[in-house]
Amino acid sequence: MENQGNTYSKLQELAHSDYKLTEGEADIKGWTVQNEAATSIGKVRDLLFDPENNAVRYLIIDLDDLGVDLENKGVLIPIGLAHLHDHDDIVILPNIHTDQFKALPYYVSGEVDQNTEDEFRNAIGSPAALRMEETIIELDQNQFYNHHHFDRARFYKRGKL
Repeated sequence: MENQGNTYSKLQELAHSDYKLTEGEADIKGWTVQNEAATSIGKVRDLLFDPENNAVRYLIIDLDDLGVDLENKGVLIPIGLAHLHDHDDIVILPNIHTDQFKALPYYVSGEVDQNTEDEFRNAIGSPAALRMEETIIELDQNQFYNHHHFDRARFYKRGKL
């Protein structure tokens, strides 16, 4: 993963920008999002990208009501946590527990700042997230996007990580 050593910059939705996907970046808007058990958990609404570094940072996912007190809501998922299905137009989001989905704040277009990103990252890496490998203890804002959660190469690899 390239070193991007940046602090927060104003993120933009792909649909409302001049950002162009490059070769190897599929336009996944509208694709179904499934967990590792192939259960649909929502759809990709859009992508959120960092114009300073010309890099996609998050998937904006509209979650389905999964019947476990998890209401329909839009959330941000760091791009490195998901990957593309082997051959179908499906995004696979493994290793996210229901409690993490519940803890994720609502995504509100145009209202993402450094504090919002910290909230999303804390929900994904929280101690309550039993299946995640780490807890965010002390966060260096200069290295925020250097974490594997934001590794685009992981996302575009088809199949299992």
